[in-house]
Amino acid sequence: MVKPGNRLQLIQATNTLHILPRILLFLLCWCLLSGIANGAKPLHLGNPGEPETLDPHRYNLRLEETILTDLFLGLTTFNAHGKIVPGAAVAWTTSSNGLTWTFTLRRGLKWSDGKPLTAGDFVYAFRRLLAPATAASLAYFMYPLKNAEAVNSGKLPPEELGARAVDEHTLVLNLQAPYPHLPERLLYPTGYPVPEHVIEQVGDAWVKPQNWVSNGAYRLDDWQPQSHITLVRNEHFFEPVEIARVTYHPLANEQSAYNRYRAKEVHAISNFPSGELDRIRENLASHLRLSPLLSIVYLVFNTTVAPFDDVRVREALALVINPEVLTDKVQRSGNIANGSFVPANVINYEPAVMPHLHLNEAARREKATKLLREAGYGTDKKLKVTMRYVSGIEAKKTQLAIASFWKNIGVETQLHHAELKVHFADLRQGDFQVAQAGWFGENNAEHYLGLLVSDTGNVNYGRYANPAYDALMHAAGQQAEVTARNNLLHQAEAVGIAEYPVVPLYSVMIRRLVDPAITGWHENSRDVHPVRFLGWR
Repeated sequence: MVKPGNRLQLIQATNTLHILPRILLFLLCWCLLSGIANGAKPLHLGNPGEPETLDPHRYNLRLEETILTDLFLGLTTFNAHGKIVPGAAVAWTTSSNGLTWTFTLRRGLKWSDGKPLTAGDFVYAFRRLLAPATAASLAYFMYPLKNAEAVNSGKLPPEELGARAVDEHTLVLNLQAPYPHLPERLLYPTGYPVPEHVIEQVGDAWVKPQNWVSNGAYRLDDWQPQSHITLVRNEHFFEPVEIARVTYHPLANEQSAYNRYRAKEVHAISNFPSGELDRIRENLASHLRLSPLLSIVYLVFNTTVAPFDDVRVREALALVINPEVLTDKVQRSGNIANGSFVPANVINYEPAVMPHLHLNEAARREKATKLLREAGYGTDKKLKVTMRYVSGIEAKKTQLAIASFWKNIGVETQLHHAELKVHFADLRQGDFQVAQAGWFGENNAEHYLGLLVSDTGNVNYGRYANPAYDALMHAAGQQAEVTARNNLLHQAEAVGIAEYPVVPLYSVMIRRLVDPAITGWHENSRDVHPVRFLGWR
């Protein structure tokens, strides 16, 4: 028999047991919602392909750069609007002659394993980038450093490179010649530090998730090739970030990317079929993000193989291509026709335009036919061309249109497409006749014109070499004053494009879909959106 007092206690205990699950459920939901509000909700992003590497010194593709920007932090960096701001360096000064740059590092910087990051880590990184054994295709990005080219070619030891650590927080970079764009050049992965203490232990395996150490807002957690790459928040980063976990999905196919976005499997994609643009404007207007990119998409000729070693053949093929038709009638995607190798939206620079742009269509076709005949091609002997391009709906339509232009002057074109990283690997090896290429990123003319300098390396895909062009580019590189420098660059561009090693086509209009629930996403001409600035509404 239960006594009255005990009965009351039993009733209270029983009621508590009934209420407890509700309390626990409430607390669980509160914790989950609180966690989501603080970045526990993972972010899923589409990336236009599978990275070939996540080693900053061996990268070559923009899709790799996107991920590396989350994993590492250079001396300079981007803010949420794509502007250049201090990164690992809190400040820097420049000598009056422009040859000595002194960077002061932030206090308390650490690698993702908690080890302090010092100025010496940057010295190690620059030496590794330029070491011949690294075989960095973009090593020339750091050629502004004193003796960089000689170190890269093996003529001087790494210790002769113009980079030294005065102390743990002071880095001095000595330049070969004035280079006013150095803060912009240091934005790239070629300017990132890499963990010497890990690389010396495990070698090239340092890029595997189990060995990974970086200094950016995120660290590599998982990499499943052709499936996904997952990054998690670096708890040792000097600033708090909201998104704790981000997964990049390789979505090379535009239609597939669009389908996965509509299925809510990813929160943002970098492109979608241009034919969907009107429908998206009507139904997904708040998701649509359009912005002109600092970029040039172009055709490049392999100038080392016949018949493309003949300037008459290159000019003939260039003459009949109409970029406006490509952008306005074929693509209809917002891309902007460009008649110069340097994008028109590069500031403080007047591009040199292609020599034939003053001719009407009939005159261009007549001149092209004449040039081909002089080079030995006509009805009896047709010019046959294999043109390579990156797989994709828009790219295919574009290349078919170019093939049609060429058919009008009796040229037969065979198209060859490949996935992005395979395509550019072939270009770097010189395994092509004519190919689609593109270059993105910097807001200065040298970034683009440097691709045609003879000693640039394998990103001079067509192996173009012209002593007059090289001389003008070298002269520009000796000028510390930007206006004088740009005047010489303009002259170099005019000399280079007159030989038609490339055919500028258009600048890209970025077409993205971004979940409106994402905060901190701002359109900018570099199309950079580091995850550390993003969050959820």
